[in-house]
Amino acid sequence: MQYGPLLHLRFLIEYAGVRLTWLVLSLLPPRRAYGFGAFWGGIWYRCARKRREIAIDNLLQSGVANTPDEAARLACEAFRHFTGHMLEKVKAPRFLTAENWRQHIDIEASDETMALMLHADSPVLMVTAHLGCWEIAGFWASLFRPVYVMAQPMKNPYVQRFLVEGHFRTDVTVVPKSLGLSPELFRALNERRAALALVVDQHAGRNGFWLRVFGRPASMHTSPARLHFMTGFPLIFGVFVRTGPMHYRLILDPPLRLPATEDKERDTRLLLKGLNRRLEALIRRYPGQYLWMHKRWRTPPEGVQIEA
Repeated sequence: MQYGPLLHLRFLIEYAGVRLTWLVLSLLPPRRAYGFGAFWGGIWYRCARKRREIAIDNLLQSGVANTPDEAARLACEAFRHFTGHMLEKVKAPRFLTAENWRQHIDIEASDETMALMLHADSPVLMVTAHLGCWEIAGFWASLFRPVYVMAQPMKNPYVQRFLVEGHFRTDVTVVPKSLGLSPELFRALNERRAALALVVDQHAGRNGFWLRVFGRPASMHTSPARLHFMTGFPLIFGVFVRTGPMHYRLILDPPLRLPATEDKERDTRLLLKGLNRRLEALIRRYPGQYLWMHKRWRTPPEGVQIEA
């Protein structure tokens, strides 16, 4: 693709900034990465007025924060956690391995769930949200089985290529959302007994399933339900939250294996509502680690019925 000279210059400047940041990070010990990122997250919070206002409003409207002061405190904590987590994930291969991971991770999951995660006998759907340390969760899972992640490529081709080539250097494959759920992807999942990671808390647009999240209308992606009923792959919902320097808590629900009925819409509605209720509970438990600056709640199209 051809770019104009100004856009090309902008891409090069952004790429240089990413490489410089990567160099600085390479010199930081793993224990310092989160704090370094959190420092810059605090500056981002003060400078990004629009994102700050979105986060504070989301916290107040959801009822997670009861006062503007509490909302501002949690919003700042969320900004700091986001950047801290993103820098700590770069260091994850330095301290988290298939041999020592139990020294860094506490488990809140059944034996059945952990056996399914750690022993790749069949494909699995991993469903999570922008809560805690989702990037490090993907890296951890890739220590035991191939992981496919659907994501939107970055607009900057130089940064995109650099991040893909340097992405943890483990068996994580990023699938562009534009390619969709292709037969090639399903073939790879089955042949490699891989995990497909889905993040479900972003705005799904006009064609999503509209329901109430913290009492407010939100469009939810239907892909977890559609894929589960289509493939029969077990679905595991969970999050990976940070409890200290290089230490985390893995919270996983028991695997879902729900039979499909003739009423696909009802099946989808029940599964998504269950995931949403569980996510709300976990966000309330760890509010400072959620991505509140995302514009999650939108005005639904006219005539759309909102599920309670």
